[in-house]
Amino acid sequence: MPASPTIGSSCASSPEAATLPSRTHWNVREGACSLPSRRFQYLREGNPACPRPDARYNKGARPVTQGGDEMSLFAVLGLLAAAASAEEWKAPPIQLPKPLKHPVIAATPEELGRLRAALKATGPAHDAVARVVKQADEALSKPLAFPPRGGQHNQWYQCDKCQLALKTIDDTHHECPRCKTVYSGEPYDDVVYEHQHYAIIRGASNAAWAYALTGERRYADHAAKVLLGYAERYLRYPYHANTRNNLAWKIVSGGHLFEQTLNEAASLSCDLAPSYDLIHDALSQTDRAAIRDGLLVPMLKNMDKHKAGKGNWQTWHNAGMLAGGAVLGDLAWVEKAIAQPHNGFIEQMKVSVSDEGMWYENSWGYHFYTLHAMTLIAEYARRLGIDLWSHPTLRKMYTLPVHYTMADGSLPRWGDDVHASARGAGWLTEYAYAATKDPDLLPLLPQAPYWQSVMLGRDPSTKAEPPILTSRVFRSAGHAILRTRGEAGLTAAFTFGPYGGYHGHFDKLSFVFFGHREELGVDPGRAASQAYRLPIHRNWYKPTLSHNAVLVDKQPQRPACGKLELFVANHEYAAVAASCDEAYPGVCHKRLLVLTPTYLLVVDQLTSDKPRRFDWVYHNRGTTIECDAVKEPGKVPDKFVGLEYVQDIKTGATASPIRAAFAGKTVTTHLTMAGAEETEVLIGDGPCASILDRVPMAVITRHGTQTAFAAVLEPVPIGRRPAVRAVELTGAVVTVHRGDATDQATLSLANELDVTTGGKAVLVTPR
Repeated sequence: MPASPTIGSSCASSPEAATLPSRTHWNVREGACSLPSRRFQYLREGNPACPRPDARYNKGARPVTQGGDEMSLFAVLGLLAAAASAEEWKAPPIQLPKPLKHPVIAATPEELGRLRAALKATGPAHDAVARVVKQADEALSKPLAFPPRGGQHNQWYQCDKCQLALKTIDDTHHECPRCKTVYSGEPYDDVVYEHQHYAIIRGASNAAWAYALTGERRYADHAAKVLLGYAERYLRYPYHANTRNNLAWKIVSGGHLFEQTLNEAASLSCDLAPSYDLIHDALSQTDRAAIRDGLLVPMLKNMDKHKAGKGNWQTWHNAGMLAGGAVLGDLAWVEKAIAQPHNGFIEQMKVSVSDEGMWYENSWGYHFYTLHAMTLIAEYARRLGIDLWSHPTLRKMYTLPVHYTMADGSLPRWGDDVHASARGAGWLTEYAYAATKDPDLLPLLPQAPYWQSVMLGRDPSTKAEPPILTSRVFRSAGHAILRTRGEAGLTAAFTFGPYGGYHGHFDKLSFVFFGHREELGVDPGRAASQAYRLPIHRNWYKPTLSHNAVLVDKQPQRPACGKLELFVANHEYAAVAASCDEAYPGVCHKRLLVLTPTYLLVVDQLTSDKPRRFDWVYHNRGTTIECDAVKEPGKVPDKFVGLEYVQDIKTGATASPIRAAFAGKTVTTHLTMAGAEETEVLIGDGPCASILDRVPMAVITRHGTQTAFAAVLEPVPIGRRPAVRAVELTGAVVTVHRGDATDQATLSLANELDVTTGGKAVLVTPR
């Protein structure tokens, strides 16, 4: 057993840990999931108010990066003041305009005027608006054919054997790209029907906007035909849910048009209610009553039966209730959406968002997904004369993400996420900027005209300097972002905060690593096909093995929260340490990250109440992994959750220092770990976006009641040699031999950190 460094820890056995449910209770339940990526794309594309952001904004001009300092007294006071202002925020009066003039939520007269003026003009603004009219023309040119029943969740569109997304041959034949099995019938056909429903509703939305801009009756007639068609069919479509076996969940969460109250609410708020709003005055009294009684009210009642409480589901329910209630002139639904105890917008702001503005599910995908609903709620309320934009917590949800931007322009892929960026949400931020004129939002907005900028009256040619990004710690959310200057532009993101619930992962004290404008250390997020119901989600994506973390006894962590021990940074160096004693009862884990201009140092100390197996895991983008400690394929540990998804396994054992190289196309990341007796090494590759998208990984194993790991991750461009020669761990001191220089990091029991280079202090915690 290796000696353990005395990098002191405040960990103690948690009395709450023993009362947590067993891990099996936290397995993903069938069907309890949210928006598939393709459905989110629809929500952005279907309504001109929710377009898909241009790809260039996903990886646009990067903010300027500088170092940071440990959170100052002023920063702490500012955070406390912001929290206090959120507590002191007073809800505005909730009322509807009198008289109620349509459109009431889709746009104001001034906004419609801007869109109409752009349509009559020439240039980029005209093109942005005319694109919607063109899409409406395309919808009118196609025959209108409603699917025979409601749609089904994308999670069912998978091959159960290969755990891969299916390929559509036609409406009733769906093929696995690997084993070539062809699936037919329910639920596979119903996933295709779901996308057909979205296309029909998208066409109706575009037609309603085209009518509002041109006054041409044919557009209103098409939108009315769709709304009346669904009013006739909604209650006739069989009630169904995203589950086959969970009857209780089906009763509360299902729908008729779609399989979840969640996406029925999203469709109502994004498209159906605004479409009705835009063509209201072109409808006869009979048609209005038919749409109200056959579609809008039944959808509202269906989602209202599901009191979801804290979470993205209820936030979308609130958006649906506000939109539906407003266009019907029913104040009760609007009041529910905003002020209902335990469920309304006001409650979500209190319980679902961190002090800094991060959505609690610890996933940027779900942060923006929920922020989409929040944006609709605030914007529709504004058009009703109800000011929700003044809520300080809501504003922070827009300004926070940019501070997490990694070296490649993306955000850390934590929890159930695939890919997100702060600039990719510019279309949401446009509404926040229009309402608040917050200058911090301006650099995140597109610099070419598009629907939102035209409608809301912003001149996109206005220049704004990108924010200067520094190393920062977000104590409430439980994240630290480390940045250093230098050619490599290294960034690392560390998560130690509360468990994110259903869409969170068992990833406490894990990290991701970026450099040379590339993703290096990988968190896989979730499968791109959103395979929530399949074993690969509950046995690979969600558990600990797929993260850059430490496992105990080959098992995933329990839901847990860590504790921040220190954070300190300057322009050249940054460090964070946190501990956790909830993930594994009887085990205390403390992890220190030190980011330098050329490498990331990772130091782990683990202590236990009995002998344990500890597995240090790291995943890095690359084409191959080479390690001097492994030989040929060896014996693979049994009963190791998730290891069944690891391929090309090789194993070995050593007491010497460990060196491994993750070779990529332009960068090779070199791993150097201090040696210790009786160390086992396993290398292979695991899934990322899918089971076919492979990422090299290393697992380094040690045993005992206490152990330690000290490793350096050094990314080097192809053609160059790594500078780090060796890493040594002696007590509380980690020594890194780098070329002719020697770096040392010392962490005391009192969490006092000293980092030196050539004997000169370069990073020191305040004493």
